[in-house]
Amino acid sequence: MKRDNYTKDLHNIKYRIISNYGNLPQIDEIYKRLIDFHKLGFVNITHSALELIVAAYLIKEGFKVSVEHESNGKIIDVYAIKGIDVGIEVETGFVPPSFAGKQEDFLMSRMALKIARYSNLASQFYIAVPSYYIPPVPVELLKDKEKRSEDEIRYLMRLIRKYHNSLDVNLLSLKSAKIDGIIIINTTDLKLKIFDYEDFLKIKKYYSDI
Repeated sequence: MKRDNYTKDLHNIKYRIISNYGNLPQIDEIYKRLIDFHKLGFVNITHSALELIVAAYLIKEGFKVSVEHESNGKIIDVYAIKGIDVGIEVETGFVPPSFAGKQEDFLMSRMALKIARYSNLASQFYIAVPSYYIPPVPVELLKDKEKRSEDEIRYLMRLIRKYHNSLDVNLLSLKSAKIDGIIIINTTDLKLKIFDYEDFLKIKKYYSDI
């Protein structure tokens, strides 16, 4: 049977991963799950490539990994356990054409939404992005949650609802939301770099005048 482009492209990435890391346990199971979710129309190749590379890195580091993992009625992109559990949401930076004139604002809203929705599903939470994309994480979410003011929480709620009708996110989930860092993924050489939130804040400040 002829493979569609998605399956062919994901298979090529899996082959490169195996060439780099060896035949990792779990990788076939993760590969098949991504294909199943693609058939349901839930993931595209850009997103799946990042998920597969992150999963491979975590498997190599000794984690037990699942993708498109269901927890508390929500599906998080990557979930991994090794002593502690880690949740990771992949973000590609895609903006619908209807928001072409407000791309940064829309993406900041989506970042706030993802952190509020998924960050409490695991002990540690990260956003993973391709290496060419600096995600506009709201500075309020880079603070310790204990230092987040009521006004900041309400601002984040308004930001989310400006673009997203998300009834599962409320002031309480924003109050407890957290982010432990950003994972930068190079899809060409399959390498990852992890910035904790303090290092990422320095990068964000560097670009803040643009």
